[in-house]
Amino acid sequence: MKYNVLKEVIVMSKFYDLIPSQETMYLMQKYTLHKQIVQIPSAFSVDMDVDFNTLLKALNIEIERNDSLRLRFKKNGKKIQQYFLDEYKLDSVKILTFKTETEQNEFFEKDAKKPVKFMKDECYRFYFFNGYNGYKGIYSNVSHMAMDAMGILVCYLDLLSVYKALKDGTELPAPLCKYEDYIIKEHERCANKERFEKDRQFYDEYFRSAGEPSYCGVHGPEFLEKERIKKKNPDLKVPSAYNPLLDKADVLQKKVSPELSRKILEFCKARSVAPESLMLLGMRTHLSWLNGRDPYGFQMLMCSKRIRKTDMRTGGCMAQPIQVRTVLSEDMTFQEGLDEFLHVRTSLYKHLSYPYIAARDQSREIFGFSMIQGPAALMFSWLPIPVTELTEFKFDFKTYNLGRYFSPLYAICYPDPRSESLMLHYMYRVKLITPEHLDALHTNTLKIIEKGIENPDITIGELLDSLNG
Repeated sequence: MKYNVLKEVIVMSKFYDLIPSQETMYLMQKYTLHKQIVQIPSAFSVDMDVDFNTLLKALNIEIERNDSLRLRFKKNGKKIQQYFLDEYKLDSVKILTFKTETEQNEFFEKDAKKPVKFMKDECYRFYFFNGYNGYKGIYSNVSHMAMDAMGILVCYLDLLSVYKALKDGTELPAPLCKYEDYIIKEHERCANKERFEKDRQFYDEYFRSAGEPSYCGVHGPEFLEKERIKKKNPDLKVPSAYNPLLDKADVLQKKVSPELSRKILEFCKARSVAPESLMLLGMRTHLSWLNGRDPYGFQMLMCSKRIRKTDMRTGGCMAQPIQVRTVLSEDMTFQEGLDEFLHVRTSLYKHLSYPYIAARDQSREIFGFSMIQGPAALMFSWLPIPVTELTEFKFDFKTYNLGRYFSPLYAICYPDPRSESLMLHYMYRVKLITPEHLDALHTNTLKIIEKGIENPDITIGELLDSLNG
């Protein structure tokens, strides 16, 4: 692939420090043995004829419209800083043709494991491709420092709109909002010392209110028990599950039936329930059952932070994890469990400006966790692909295996219009978790959710009992 920088104007006053979302991503890469864990490889393809020459023109227009595609990183002294190129253009993008699904997956999975060298002016790689199934599309491998998953979707959808405008000879869609403006506003929010102190006090109370959390792994209590014996500490609650030596990872993809997918989305719409709350309630109930019916749930939720309409039309990286801690007694109903998730999420969302790293360091200081300890055995992300905006044709969206990952398990859920189903993408550390563990998690999560949808008054205890058979 050949790149051509037409013009690069770097003004010292236009260097920006990393925002909290980027600091989180950089920290994950800095303290890992394998650098590909902080990138997002994905493919977006459509069931229609695509002229790749026109698509290249559209991509270069997208680079003009979407300033996160002109974002670069540089080390200034001891700081990693960022700046925006005035102009940038791709001379060409390699076009690939695949005859089989295996051939296509093998090529992209190989590229997925190849680090994107964002400190050497490589923030992304692009390929155009003719898919084995007749679909045509674009593959990208993007540094998480430059974009998050929603930022990539913003890019793909706007690129498609630009392509259609070029093909149809119509006006280009409304311009995107500038990521640079978001960076400036984020730094202004972080500079508010009074707000920062209120956020710190909130998290201090949030962590202390229920005492030290327990690690409830999808692999059951065995890993924790082994570490208790090894460290001669029978009261240990949180093992070293974030050890970088355990980072080898694989991916398992699962599908929710179209019927249950419709039930889930209709239930969420009718009751104003966020899909991530419903999925997390199902998952944490399975984890509780697997770990002695522990009522204390502690999971990570990757929050896109795209709350305002302008955010939804902005590229770049805004996402950062939030630590969702729930205490659900067995006499609570399924609906009350959802209400508790809503309460916790709403509370956390009021403090989204508080950096994840600061919150994480607070919990470590309070509970004495080491750098490789962490109570969250699961991180979850809901990717709201706007299916209703893409009704003219069928499309396919897929992410690929990085081969390494910083945490035990990351589950991503998104709607797939091609199969009219919800898809679940599980990235897991193979030294801790097996496909059988994930089969059980997936099956029981859906079982719990279906029972809860059918009878929101069923209790958490009854749901736990239902898993015994």
